[in-house]
Amino acid sequence: MDDNLTVQDAVVHFQVKDGLVKAVDHVNARFAAGEITGLIGESGCGKSVLGMAILGLLPAYARTEGAIWLNGQNLLSLDSRQMRKLRGRKLGLIPQNPADSFNPVRKIGGQIREALAVGNQKGQKNEMAARLLVEFGFEPQQAGRVLSSYPFELSGGMNQRAAATMGTASCPEWMIADEPSKGLDEALRHQLYETLYTVKKRGIKGMLIITHDLQLATGLCDSLAVMYSGEMIEFGKNVLADPKHPYTRGLLQSLPVNGMHPMKGCAPAPGEQIGGCKFASRCPDAEKRCFCERPEGYETEGRIVRCFQYA
Repeated sequence: MDDNLTVQDAVVHFQVKDGLVKAVDHVNARFAAGEITGLIGESGCGKSVLGMAILGLLPAYARTEGAIWLNGQNLLSLDSRQMRKLRGRKLGLIPQNPADSFNPVRKIGGQIREALAVGNQKGQKNEMAARLLVEFGFEPQQAGRVLSSYPFELSGGMNQRAAATMGTASCPEWMIADEPSKGLDEALRHQLYETLYTVKKRGIKGMLIITHDLQLATGLCDSLAVMYSGEMIEFGKNVLADPKHPYTRGLLQSLPVNGMHPMKGCAPAPGEQIGGCKFASRCPDAEKRCFCERPEGYETEGRIVRCFQYA
């Protein structure tokens, strides 16, 4: 059975007042088991929508096409009841806001014990929950206090680690972390790196980290997928060390460490119809065909790049 997470011509669109908005536009990718894959791009590029599509957590008004395959099942074809059975056992989530993981009126210990039960973990659940918290960086004497606390009684970093503990307690095969470093200061970011390394060591088959934090992506990820305006425009290893797509190069040049040279123009507006390459109007290398033809994903040096330069 294939342990990879495979996205096949996936489309996610939302019905809005003025028509359909494609948040994910015919994405193809094979996220390899045994690796951490980073999904990067600017806000609004569709990376979190793709993550929620994998988890079956899209809003009711979303419409999907294509397929997302895991263990021989097309996740996009499953109903909400079937997806609930998969979440926890096959798929886990570390959310963007760790406080969203928890029911605010229930103590954290009860919620972690519930996750252990979902994964059919044998043994005394309270002791197991305490051991898990220690794995995620809590001191043994802290663990009992955390289990008896409500989410609002913990700091942001403690909530982040407790959320990761709960997310992995059911032993999911694949973990998805959605913008885990957003809003964290440098000390908490360091704690987050350790937390995500701990998740990897716990024997999961693969992890997808959705982030705009290029430092996090560089430090943790084996492969990177770059998204722009709903499309995956570059995917492979060493993407930030040797960027191929003009957008990826522009993204790196816009960082303060590289002189903060902003890209000209803006990404297409949601719902805007583009006849050619979506990046053409901002691209320093654009040619005539880029404005009237849509490039495919072309393979070059073990990388998939959506640009005519590599056709």
